[in-house]
Amino acid sequence: MNGKPTLHSRSLTRRQLVLMGAAGAMTLMLGGCAPQRPSTTASGAKDALSFEAGTYTGVGEGRGGAIMAEVTFSENAIEAISIVDHAETRYVSDVAIEELPTRIMEYQSTGLDAITGATMTSMGIKAAVEDAAHQADGDVSALQKEPNIALSTETKDIDCDVVVIGAGAAGMGCAVAAAQAGAKVVVFEKTSNMGGNALVSGGHLEYIYAPDDMRLPMDDGYRSFYDRLIEQAREGGAAPSFLEAVQADFDAYYAEGKTTVYSSTGLYALEICQVENEGDFSSVTADLPVNDAEANGPQLNLWLEELGIEWRKPLGSIIGYTWPHWTGPEGSIGGSGYFDLFVRAMEEQSLPLEMLTCTPASELIMEGDKVVGAMGVCDDGTTYRVRASKGVVLASGGYSGNPDMLKEYNTLWSWDDETVILTDNTAGHTGDGIVMALAAGGSVDRMGNPMLFPTVDPVQHIIENVVCDGPFVNAKGQRFVDETLSRFDIVEATMGQPGQMLYILCDAPAIGMTEDGLTMGGFGPAEEYLLEKKMLFKADTVEEVAQMAGVDPAGLRETASLWNKMVVGEAEDEAFGRKIFENYAPIVTPPFYIAPATFAAHLTIGGVVADERGAVLNGANQPIEGLYAAGEVVAGKCGITTFGDGLAIARLLTA
Repeated sequence: MNGKPTLHSRSLTRRQLVLMGAAGAMTLMLGGCAPQRPSTTASGAKDALSFEAGTYTGVGEGRGGAIMAEVTFSENAIEAISIVDHAETRYVSDVAIEELPTRIMEYQSTGLDAITGATMTSMGIKAAVEDAAHQADGDVSALQKEPNIALSTETKDIDCDVVVIGAGAAGMGCAVAAAQAGAKVVVFEKTSNMGGNALVSGGHLEYIYAPDDMRLPMDDGYRSFYDRLIEQAREGGAAPSFLEAVQADFDAYYAEGKTTVYSSTGLYALEICQVENEGDFSSVTADLPVNDAEANGPQLNLWLEELGIEWRKPLGSIIGYTWPHWTGPEGSIGGSGYFDLFVRAMEEQSLPLEMLTCTPASELIMEGDKVVGAMGVCDDGTTYRVRASKGVVLASGGYSGNPDMLKEYNTLWSWDDETVILTDNTAGHTGDGIVMALAAGGSVDRMGNPMLFPTVDPVQHIIENVVCDGPFVNAKGQRFVDETLSRFDIVEATMGQPGQMLYILCDAPAIGMTEDGLTMGGFGPAEEYLLEKKMLFKADTVEEVAQMAGVDPAGLRETASLWNKMVVGEAEDEAFGRKIFENYAPIVTPPFYIAPATFAAHLTIGGVVADERGAVLNGANQPIEGLYAAGEVVAGKCGITTFGDGLAIARLLTA
């Protein structure tokens, strides 16, 4: 997400999680396809190393801040490594923290490739060990020599019921649900961990039919937004009869005496068109149901409740999606809470599910026009050929991490060959599933309008590092956009600002930090780290913090004054027409903060064409036998809610 992570990790073992339903227990297998141990002569490591024996604490920098390693040396070897403190992301960093120290000791070298998908954590661990070695008077350059590791040439054949490609939200939702139904499932995952972008998305999930005690009170701001949305839908080509039905349902809700915010699948469909279709509502036809409790999203909510989820209350909004019907796992860091549920289900139910991590699927196995499996090569060299009797499910995510593909299909943004396209995604989202689907005869749609996220930090390109909640201003200290508009609108407005940057101002009560100093949702670095890396600025006056961030102090002071008047209802937003300020208090309590931000590739709306069942369609709009798709790899699908589509496919394949 904040760099160019290595996609293959040649010198590290595969971490294989096998859930043996027949044996009635979960077995954790580490290094099931471990490469051969190199000789010390070949690596040039152990014989050349020397240290002042003892235990030293080294420090390196990972994704979330300092990584501290306690390292014990003999006179010529590393004897023990213990990671004693870190602030890295769960699941993303787990394998690196658990396995990399062992591998460094095994090969007496830090010259190993990064754990796939955990590049910054791996670099931080290696730097911490090297720091400790330096303290022990060791030759760090000798320690950094790359060992000579032989790769496996073995090919393993596996038979199962369902193959899932990708262990993100959609993939794991499908895999766990299929395994619950008794299917033997094999999951290909190119990184070292499950989770994908769901781990760094904040964990937000739509809960359209939430109970009243989770909903916010209805107010004039939301009523104004609703009226504007209906009008935009009417102007954008939505079927008039559908809009009438939504309005009737809306009115009936309040006629019952309800005082909370209304929601329905119909209203959600309108907001999706507003946010993701650039105002094109032509897909909203007369036969679209206004209330569909059997849709994948509502069914997903019920399934998660069966798994034991505890929802965060109350529902809220997220940037670009103003209507408050978003929640997530209570107490979860990012989206990790969903995967905690999956791991618990796999353990407690002894599900027949096997994960091939660090093993990117590269090719679908075909018999004529039918897809019967997939193959991929593990980072230790082992080739896996996996045949599936019921179907193969593509859940490999989008292509925000593939600048070449973004540029190839782009029809929306003003990019050229020299444009550097940042992404806030985790490693691995490079469009692999799309390439495989096309090779199998599939087709793609909506590839030209990828969604850019408007507020990622300009240093590491991470959403969660932007912790202020307030007005968006430019370097002149002036607001330039209604902050409640769609992500497309905010990005377009930001592209016209100096340096293509925006700055968010807030005061002490509004800073998105938890009591222990972590950023919003308990996810991300502490305040001290953000200040040190100049991803956040802090001062006792608005003028001082503006100067620190490179923003015009006088302009920001004037903007803050007008903003405060709008928040308390003493003024209207005559410049941009924003109506909703109810969730804000005046910016008056020091210290004051500014978070600089820019935009990055976030979601790729385009992808493979699939029907309502998730079956991938060919160029003639006919299903490709044996091939299904769920999640962001599908045209028009994105967000954590798509693992409801994975759930639906699992139920289809195991019916």
